[in-house]
Amino acid sequence: MSDISIPGVSSKYNTQKLIEDLMKIERIPVDRAQERLTELQEQKSAWQDLNRRLLAVRESARNLFSFQNPFNARVANSSDNSILTALASREAVEETVEFTVKQTASADRFMSARLPENYQVPAGRYIFKVGEEQLQMDYRGGSLKDFSDNLNRRNSTIVRSQLVPVTSSERILVIEALKTGSDNRLIFEQAAETLALDAGLVAKSNESDQNLDLARTGTFAKPSDTGKVLHADGILQVKAGAETALRLGAPTETRNLILEVEIWVREQASPPGESAPSGPGIPTTGSISYEDITIQSAPSEAIMPEWTPPPEPPRVDDNQILFAINDSGQAVALPETRPSGDYQTVTVPLSLFDEQFAGLGIRNNNTHRDVSIKSVRVFDPDASSGFTPVNAVSTSRDAVLEMSGIEVIRPSNAIDDLIPGVTINLKKASTTPVELQIEPDRETVKEAIISMVGNYNRTMAELNVLSRREESVIDELEYLTEDEVKTFEERLGMFQGDSTLTQMRSTMSRIMMDAYPTRDGASILAGFGISTNSQAGGGYDATRLRGYLEIDEKKLEDALTNNFELVRDVFGRDTDNDLIIDSGAAVAMDNLVRPYVETGGIVSLKTRTIDTMVSREQTTIASLEVQLTRKEDDLKRKYGMMESALNQMESTSSAWTNFTNQNQD
Repeated sequence: MSDISIPGVSSKYNTQKLIEDLMKIERIPVDRAQERLTELQEQKSAWQDLNRRLLAVRESARNLFSFQNPFNARVANSSDNSILTALASREAVEETVEFTVKQTASADRFMSARLPENYQVPAGRYIFKVGEEQLQMDYRGGSLKDFSDNLNRRNSTIVRSQLVPVTSSERILVIEALKTGSDNRLIFEQAAETLALDAGLVAKSNESDQNLDLARTGTFAKPSDTGKVLHADGILQVKAGAETALRLGAPTETRNLILEVEIWVREQASPPGESAPSGPGIPTTGSISYEDITIQSAPSEAIMPEWTPPPEPPRVDDNQILFAINDSGQAVALPETRPSGDYQTVTVPLSLFDEQFAGLGIRNNNTHRDVSIKSVRVFDPDASSGFTPVNAVSTSRDAVLEMSGIEVIRPSNAIDDLIPGVTINLKKASTTPVELQIEPDRETVKEAIISMVGNYNRTMAELNVLSRREESVIDELEYLTEDEVKTFEERLGMFQGDSTLTQMRSTMSRIMMDAYPTRDGASILAGFGISTNSQAGGGYDATRLRGYLEIDEKKLEDALTNNFELVRDVFGRDTDNDLIIDSGAAVAMDNLVRPYVETGGIVSLKTRTIDTMVSREQTTIASLEVQLTRKEDDLKRKYGMMESALNQMESTSSAWTNFTNQNQD
């Protein structure tokens, strides 16, 4: 069986290897075309990677002069972040403002008495109001936990509940309003009111809200001057030099009470003064008439001494205007009230005074100011709709802060209407003033500059690798990963001699070294700590002449602190006041890169040309593959016929040999 040979399947002449050797020679054109195809694809990949690098350079350059450039960003720095913080937008103006946070805004948060674990909440319609909003819940009845869970499942933005297990058998129910401000009181209605009373969340309170009658003035330390103390149209006016008092019907306990006064202290339109006396009254003289002629006597004259006006009294400015009067008639000075452009609200906690409160004294010792009072109110801030909280964790109140000497009241701790473009967030009250400094976001600017320099250096590395065959170009790039090193080794010198890359590299390097016009003349990047590293040590080092940039962060930070506008100008500046940034390193870099990366640009043209060549090579390879297949089939057929003929000849030769041997026998 081992002598059987089937042409085309097995061969004792090793024709298959002969065919393969012949086909290797025939495949040389195909292999060369395949190598050219691989080379073209690698070139296309290199151009695409370079395009991505150029896009990154352009984006980081545009970021330094576009409408959203970081030079216009602002940051708000607080001298004490535990008291006050702020966020500044691009619209904010550079300034320093001083604040004193007298009181932060809070919301009602009421705690119940200790309730047994098996406490049952009755069925009913539960209504919770916070300010002008309300939550209505029809509850079927159940345990405290079930009630609290049902309330929270409403996903309300005005109220929420919490159940606290204080012991193994006792629970405390906490109901909390989710809106701060004195106008956002938490009110219980219908079944919610019954539950609040029964669970000890609130209790009925005596009415404590009283308005003092402005028309019923009385004696303070001295009797009121009716010519200087006037009441008209609901306004009490106390002229310069006058005083008066407003009293309650009966003294009241000061515990938890607030005195609120709407007052306006304003400068008089013209200072008071005296005019010259008119002198004595002199009767007219007589006359005489004869026929049509009348002769009038000469008028009498009174010679008056020269009038000398009395000296103007010294000006007196006294901000101590309001006084609390106790049940013994003694007066306690309230906080000072300064002149303002309109009515201001003065709020004083009467709990600061141990005595009972009986009235308000108004003393205007000023010589050139008038005092107007619109209302005087005494109230319990925790009382609401006849109820007062029994165990209030917190009560609704407004935020009160002083801004540059002006008292400001807001319902929220987030205040965005005091300084344009700035949102102030109050953290806690403090008597210590806090400085809020609005300034450029220098850290963001520094990061943007570093980003541009980093993208510039990576692009310069790509250009050096593609246009040079020196291995040192790769060795000096210590930050590369192993995969990047391998890729660069494959691309080393790939486009050597390409004028496009050579010109781009030299132009990019020149852009980062040129001087650019600024408001103080001309400046270069090196002046702000951004320069090439070509001057390294005392000797010549070819590896450092690649156009890479270094950043001296300390020098850059100093420049951003002391010459911020000059740094902005050197990256992008409007030189002709047409509101278009037309000069600067970032602008020049954008102008350079744009024709390379834009649609239909230089890189796109390069890749399209390569695509055409790739298509042509692929067509050539496909055609050659068809020819090779035909050639191989032809060789197999011919060698098969040859083997068949040889086998037949061998078979005939064996037959003749056998015949000869038989005849000889």
